[in-house]
Amino acid sequence: MATQPAHEPRPGALEDLAQQLGEHASEFTPAKQSAAPSGSGLPGRHPGQSLSEHAKSAGAAASVVIDCGTSRRSGYSHVLWIAPSAPAVLGSDGLERLSDAVARMPGVSACEWEGSDRLHLRAAGSDWDDLLQGARAAVDEILA
Repeated sequence: MATQPAHEPRPGALEDLAQQLGEHASEFTPAKQSAAPSGSGLPGRHPGQSLSEHAKSAGAAASVVIDCGTSRRSGYSHVLWIAPSAPAVLGSDGLERLSDAVARMPGVSACEWEGSDRLHLRAAGSDWDDLLQGARAAVDEILA
């Protein structure tokens, strides 16, 4: 009996594999009952509901205050990431007005700039989303 080189497929190999898998197919077949929750499986959503109903406009505030994260600066708990275009959007004294407004937000005891794109906050126990929303509200007030 002649053997084939390992790099060449053996005739009928696919059929052999399909037959062998067929014998044990139940091990690889998903259960008939889906583990997904009822409905769409998305919290707060219902089948047929449009995403655009819940979309929030980005607006100028979100383009100025981009995100909030954990500060690496000693003594500070959070950092707001400010867009490089913020001075152009807010005006000549806009960054100073922004830091003053953020410093007055509930839970914020101090803030300090690192360059013009990171505003470090001492706001232990404050939620990132609350700080982000508060900073964006401050931008809206500056622009009003």
